[in-house]
Amino acid sequence: MTTDSRYANNSTFVWEGDPPDPRAPSATAQPSSTDYSLVAAVGTAVGPHVNVINHSLHAWVESGVIAPDLAQPVLHAVAELHRLDHNCQLLARVARGDWPQTPTQLNLDSVVKRALDERATWMHHRGVELHRSIKPVSVVLDLDLVTSLVLASVENAAKPGTRLFVLLETQNWPAHALLSFKTTHAVMVAGKPDHSEQEPDSLNWRLVAELARAMGVAVQTSETDEARTLTLEFTQTAKQVEGLTAQEADHGAGSWMSTPSHAMTGQRVLLITGESGLRDDVKSICQTMDLLFDSVPTCAAAIRYCELEPPHLIVVDERIRNDQFQQLRGDLLKAQPSFPFIEIGYDSGTLSIAGWTGGNVTRVTRDELSTQLPQALTLEFGKIL
Repeated sequence: MTTDSRYANNSTFVWEGDPPDPRAPSATAQPSSTDYSLVAAVGTAVGPHVNVINHSLHAWVESGVIAPDLAQPVLHAVAELHRLDHNCQLLARVARGDWPQTPTQLNLDSVVKRALDERATWMHHRGVELHRSIKPVSVVLDLDLVTSLVLASVENAAKPGTRLFVLLETQNWPAHALLSFKTTHAVMVAGKPDHSEQEPDSLNWRLVAELARAMGVAVQTSETDEARTLTLEFTQTAKQVEGLTAQEADHGAGSWMSTPSHAMTGQRVLLITGESGLRDDVKSICQTMDLLFDSVPTCAAAIRYCELEPPHLIVVDERIRNDQFQQLRGDLLKAQPSFPFIEIGYDSGTLSIAGWTGGNVTRVTRDELSTQLPQALTLEFGKIL
């Protein structure tokens, strides 16, 4: 394979003004002077209408007015509009610096795998053939921003009718994590690659650029006749010292909770549990993050509570999760497809991140509640605020 001479020198440069075209030589993300307030306004205006269409479509399908196979293309289109709404608001929020970061040690490989699994159906519908090689890597960054960056990078790279190769590894020196997305042409026209569906998504690219800039992640892009590659270089690879990351050792493992997002202040959290000890622990965490807290002992009580005034987020003890909870969850997701839920489990494991489309539930463990629940709350509220 012949490399394009424009990319023979893989140096970096500082952006001045708008983010560069993703087909330009590699670059390191720097602050942009672009005002994205209009983009946010468009997303805000579109969002409520998308929710109405989505709710109506599901109601029509359930009532038999529309056959599921006939509704499916429209549901996919609505999902794309919802993604556009989310990305518009996220782009503007990150660009103006309205995102207090709470760095903590994360398993980047778990975040990448979860993002790819979440986007699997979406990529299948686009005719994307996925290949992955994910090695264990830990970084010290904000969970919500990292998750958003990985999702945006997947969406940026997964062009219709292509093969997507995702590689996560740690280079020897310097010991930085490298996450690359290589797109090759699977569709051929008259023996030549078909570029008709390959034009860059400007909004997605700008979202990748701004998210990377916010975290100090270096962005490199390259292109040849056969492939395009986007590489993210994470310099904040975790180095553990006696069980704590260097940042935690300096500031204390719980210090990041002392600077809650102003957007989260006053949001109402409902806990469903019959255990007083768990109730007290969750209440303490919510108060630390300036969240309003309520609790009910059963799922039936939670249904009655939500009939009066639904909270902004629900946390449920897995031991009492039952059919009534599934009914409550289904009703809330019909009214608000992005309604956030967090489950508290009792197995040993890492924080499990839910998707943006409400297909699963973010899960934390009881033993690691003091560190995992604040991360989960920040992530889930970040999706809706």
